[in-house]
Amino acid sequence: MDQIRKNFLEKINIDEAIAFNAIWARVEQHGLMMEVIYTALEQMKEFPESSPLLCLQIAASDWDI
Repeated sequence: MDQIRKNFLEKINIDEAIAFNAIWARVEQHGLMMEVIYTALEQMKEFPESSPLLCLQIAASDWDI
């Protein structure tokens, strides 16, 4: 677990984390967590070069969030 945490902290950008958190708060408010997670994972699968934030943004937009 420590290596996973270390890798995460090396890659995370604070501005992206804030944006991710804001989008996720809206997703939770709409009660569409599973739908958005699934859609974001599909985006990541189809476009592996995309960032997690971009995939979440697209997924949330697809669900009109």
